[in-house]
Amino acid sequence: MIFSNLSLMRESREALSPYWGVGVLVAFVYALIIGVPSGVFPGTGELIPLLLAGPFSVGLALFSFSVVRKESPHFNQLFQGFQSPVFFKSFLANLCITILTVVGFVLLIIPGIIVALGFGLTFFVMADRPDLSFTDCIQESWRLMDGYKLKYLGLNIRFIPWYFLGVLCLGVGVLLVIPWHFVTIAHFHEEVKAIQSV
Repeated sequence: MIFSNLSLMRESREALSPYWGVGVLVAFVYALIIGVPSGVFPGTGELIPLLLAGPFSVGLALFSFSVVRKESPHFNQLFQGFQSPVFFKSFLANLCITILTVVGFVLLIIPGIIVALGFGLTFFVMADRPDLSFTDCIQESWRLMDGYKLKYLGLNIRFIPWYFLGVLCLGVGVLLVIPWHFVTIAHFHEEVKAIQSV
């Protein structure tokens, strides 16, 4: 039976309910380091997200998997992506995905969207299977997303109104949406992985 994006969102919100405090803290640090530099340091601030987005994405994926798998999510997981060799793998994966997505958008907008969707689970694969190389993680994401790109797009679109509402709440609400979004993607990964493994 094909899973419902709405059900994933509901289940993720319920799974997060005991961990909203640490989830907001994780989101705050992530947003502060990834989102602020480009505005504070024009011209060079973009290098900081490029360098750190990969490792932090792995950390957020680890935190999200802990919530989904009912393990013990904690704040320090956000920084586990900076451990060697995960840091280098996640940085290279983020660099490759960024380049391929930009090339896709330059050629035509649609290929860029397809590339971004196909590689959308890369950092979750990296968190789930740390033994894989960065190229293997990218390829595995593409394999898992075969036939599920539109569903993944629909899932992300569902969060746009929530982010907008979060911005209207003086931006504070976004800190609630970020962990909810990532945990839902972790749920999405688990569902697709189970289906594609059959």
